[in-house]
Amino acid sequence: MDIRAIIFDKDGTLMDVDSFWIEVSVYALNDILEKTKMRDVPVKELLKALGADNGKVNIDGILCKGTYEQIGLAIFDVLKKYGIKASSEEIVTMTLEAYNKSAGLGTVRPACENMRDILKHLKENNIKLAIATTDNPVITKKCIKELGIADLFDKVYTDDGIIPPKPDPWCAEDFSRTFDIPLKNIIMVGDTMTDIQFAENAGISVIGVSRERDRLAPYADAVISDISHM
Repeated sequence: MDIRAIIFDKDGTLMDVDSFWIEVSVYALNDILEKTKMRDVPVKELLKALGADNGKVNIDGILCKGTYEQIGLAIFDVLKKYGIKASSEEIVTMTLEAYNKSAGLGTVRPACENMRDILKHLKENNIKLAIATTDNPVITKKCIKELGIADLFDKVYTDDGIIPPKPDPWCAEDFSRTFDIPLKNIIMVGDTMTDIQFAENAGISVIGVSRERDRLAPYADAVISDISHM
């Protein structure tokens, strides 16, 4: 296969999920509870609703693969049991604000060693690189800057409220149009079923990233434990 472009997922593929998102979520959730005057609601219960438990993020949970709207609605569902007065729309807005406010408090770690060298090698072989994430622009910019890889990407697609998020194929189609690269020469690299569905919807090949090979093997064209094996 003639690979001319690669689209990477961010969380779990380029960046360690647990170290960043649990820390940020604890701060963000406490901020939401403070604003709604619902301090008695257990943060642990909210984290569990988002797919984070015992210091680990479920790779297929809302926190890892969901949009901020979906995260906000999951938080609202928990708060509703405790008699929340705010609307679901208000909680969704609070959620985005709280995560943006708390983004600087999370620890950013690469998902594998020599991340920059790996991506730089691909660039040196004239491969166009993009990121497609359901994270928002503010947090995405912070993370890839701290990882030291921001300058290596030709396009970065985020959940900015305008671009259709994965698994909608819009990002892949735009990447193809922008650089005049046929979809057949583009591959997706990601660690969730959302990434698999995104690739399927776009008609592009997909490499799954997982240390539990059986989880993605039935759906991906290939599975690797991390991107150092590309």
